[in-house]
Amino acid sequence: MTVEMTNIILLSAYFLTLFAVGEIAYRYFHVNAEITRKWSHIGSGLLALLFPAYLHSLGWVASICALFLLILYISKPLGLLPSIHQVKRQTYGSLLFPVAVFLSFWAFQAKGNDLVFFYLPVLTLAVCDLAAALLGQKYPLRKIQLYAASKSWGGLLAFLISSLILNLLMYQAGFRLSVASIVCIPVLTAIVECITPKGFDNLTIPATVIALLQLLNS
Repeated sequence: MTVEMTNIILLSAYFLTLFAVGEIAYRYFHVNAEITRKWSHIGSGLLALLFPAYLHSLGWVASICALFLLILYISKPLGLLPSIHQVKRQTYGSLLFPVAVFLSFWAFQAKGNDLVFFYLPVLTLAVCDLAAALLGQKYPLRKIQLYAASKSWGGLLAFLISSLILNLLMYQAGFRLSVASIVCIPVLTAIVECITPKGFDNLTIPATVIALLQLLNS
């Protein structure tokens, strides 16, 4: 067994353990599905940060992302993984999350293994999107109704501020980020998150980060 195959098995086990914890919390401790879903969201994002260190083949990353996409796709009609699926709103976010991770890894390799092209979109999705959801629900300030997306000014500000902090921290940590990127990425991704309905922001957010990095970080 190759080292990379061993890493794939270990990473898959980590993700399955993450889902299992959410299932136990939902089924046996009656934790609300909105909370267990958010647990899976941020946990998956943080675990995905291990990909550049442990996986070097785009094909293997595509395989592991496709596997979890398949698990999430077939589990809903079978009544499995209610800790992720049993939310009242209609959302495709869980299905798009593995796609977003693959897109970010592809950009990372396409840009000569520049880690900012992987870490920034994945962390923006995992941390800032979660901040918008949590603070937007608790401190909505005022609702924003755009097309099919129902968001709030509180969520928009939470995303904007957390994204700005994330960009500044990554810059301080030595990641290659231009001043234009640090300013524009938080503003534009916050707008994209606000106007994108039904969980599609799980794809539009990282895609926007990658596009802006390409445009402003050259």
